[in-house]
Amino acid sequence: MSNPAIALYLGESYATIGLFDTSKKKSSALFEKSIFLPQVSLKNLLNQTKIKFDELFPANEIPVSVYVVTKYFDRLKQFRLGGSISQIIMKGFENSYTLNDSKCLSLAAAQLIISLESSDINETFLSQELERIKKINPDLNKVVISIPEESVSVKQMDLLLDFFSKAGLKIFHCTSAHIQSNLRKTLLNAGSEGTKEEIVSDLKETFGETALVNFFCNKGFQSQFENCELFTSANNFLAHYIKSKKYSQGAFFDIETLKFIGTESASEWKSPWGRMPIEHAQYSDLSIHPFSEIKLNHLSLLQIEGNLQQLEPGPVVAGRAIKPLVIDLFYEELVNNELAKNLFAQLPQESLKQKISNLFSVLEKGQKNPNLALTVEDVKKNILETLQNEVSTLGNSVSTLVFGPLAPIFMAESTQGKKDSFSWTREIMNVALSKELV
Repeated sequence: MSNPAIALYLGESYATIGLFDTSKKKSSALFEKSIFLPQVSLKNLLNQTKIKFDELFPANEIPVSVYVVTKYFDRLKQFRLGGSISQIIMKGFENSYTLNDSKCLSLAAAQLIISLESSDINETFLSQELERIKKINPDLNKVVISIPEESVSVKQMDLLLDFFSKAGLKIFHCTSAHIQSNLRKTLLNAGSEGTKEEIVSDLKETFGETALVNFFCNKGFQSQFENCELFTSANNFLAHYIKSKKYSQGAFFDIETLKFIGTESASEWKSPWGRMPIEHAQYSDLSIHPFSEIKLNHLSLLQIEGNLQQLEPGPVVAGRAIKPLVIDLFYEELVNNELAKNLFAQLPQESLKQKISNLFSVLEKGQKNPNLALTVEDVKKNILETLQNEVSTLGNSVSTLVFGPLAPIFMAESTQGKKDSFSWTREIMNVALSKELV
């Protein structure tokens, strides 16, 4: 009897999905598809998979298990959160979570805060306040109750919980609101709820409400978890993979990230919104990002523009952009790369090759000092040498697992560690079917 299951990697800029029959031992993907998210939506990818699913399993009545590893939540790292969240606090503690991290991004909208004293905890006052903030944002649908339990009675806390529950708001309750890091964590859970629910909703709408959706968190695939754990999903999964290969560290090369990952965990996460108690694998982003722009600097010389990530519209190889990025430098190598061929349908077109050549030619000719001018090949060589040296330095003479879809491109001549083939969907399903925990 067939037992279909789905493996999904949902990154910042691309997604890869695989359809498996887990009733067969060591089965390969029956269907696999990758998309570049600025051009094709996740919903579109899921619909394509559902068509194939119905072809392969026409009479399936078993709830489908979906296993998700995600880096998608990194998209939120540049934003303030809390636009649809009300925070309930005691007077005098407005935005108290920022006391030690005032330069960090916001997790709560000041105008949506309800600050109260113990005597204010009654339905009349709460109704007035809810009406006030609903006028500010009619779409408000979540509330974070961040009141230390010792500040109110059990009866008053029950009244608060009952009131907002009946008002149709999803409640996030921080029982240790006096600890700023815990309060930030609760606010982040609320602020990222909409993103998580959108993903789950798309999956259930496509594969049925009975679909069992599991995300990889710190301790493996789970259906119950805190939303904040999804910010570390991909890194924790990669750390688990490195450990399963009997290594203590690894260098991962992907379309959207180049990083060095260890298998040791840290208990505190230095997030864009402040420090939070979230266990996660330790990692370092390498100094070069695939989506960093190649441009002329103030001296009219070719340079890489820091670590800026331009997900929209993406690199020129994706077909729409006109600003060449680091990954565009490696056009010739990408043409033979499996992931790149799946993501970028226009790769083989001669017109795209010519466009990229022209863009880099303009940059080369725009350099005003012939003695310092670099060629595109010089820049490529510098990038590869930089990455080789970084991995070697971070590796500190310890054997390093070199892996990822773009490892053959960026570490082609490396003697550092072992190169390893890596498939998101295959490895996701391997872990999902294993009872081993991280």
